[in-house]
Amino acid sequence: MVRGRLFGVGVGPGDPELMTVKAVRVINECGAIAIPTETIEKCTAYQIAKKTANVSCKKIIPVPVPMTRDRIVLKKAYEKGIRDIEEALEKGDDVAFLNLGDPTVYSTYMGIHSRIKADGYYAEIVNGVTSFCAVAGRLGINLAKNKESIHIYPAAYDNDDMLTVKGTRVLMKSASRLGEVKHKLLEMEKNGLIDAGAVTDCTMETETVYDSIEKIDENAGYFTTIIVRDKE
Repeated sequence: MVRGRLFGVGVGPGDPELMTVKAVRVINECGAIAIPTETIEKCTAYQIAKKTANVSCKKIIPVPVPMTRDRIVLKKAYEKGIRDIEEALEKGDDVAFLNLGDPTVYSTYMGIHSRIKADGYYAEIVNGVTSFCAVAGRLGINLAKNKESIHIYPAAYDNDDMLTVKGTRVLMKSASRLGEVKHKLLEMEKNGLIDAGAVTDCTMETETVYDSIEKIDENAGYFTTIIVRDKE
């Protein structure tokens, strides 16, 4: 029997119309779907994909990875997920692993991708629209122009550098430190150094746009992305 293939599929930030034609085709053609949660009900990527692609009656492979920095816990979760995916591949099933945004940006998938390839299986990345590009579109701003730099940070982690470097700063997954980050940004704004805005749940039905730092809700959700730009 011919081995199946693995596809890491980016489904975009939330609006199913932002899924690429290739993403829809690959999902439709795969016999199994892997998700980074325990159930499809908890999987935002699955809920997006089902509005555009045919996900019904497909085998579901849950690959829940806990939100922790404990390497031992993470290793166990990844190893089980990899075993389950490889079992499907050995049966000849093509597997689409669904990811919010793009699989190459802070995703569960890439660790699985490299291991699956190292084990001799075919694995391919199907890129998607990133959340921060969608956020810039919602805010109506340039991410970068001329020779400006773009810096992307997971804002949940301690990194004071993210507020002081020059160029555009994208602060992703900001929820756990949102209040702290907001107050630092307000101080920088008072000093005339930056402009900033944010979007929670960009392009989803629950989307909230904050066109100024002051308006940012300190209790906004996990999928809050802040874009900080140098004052012109």
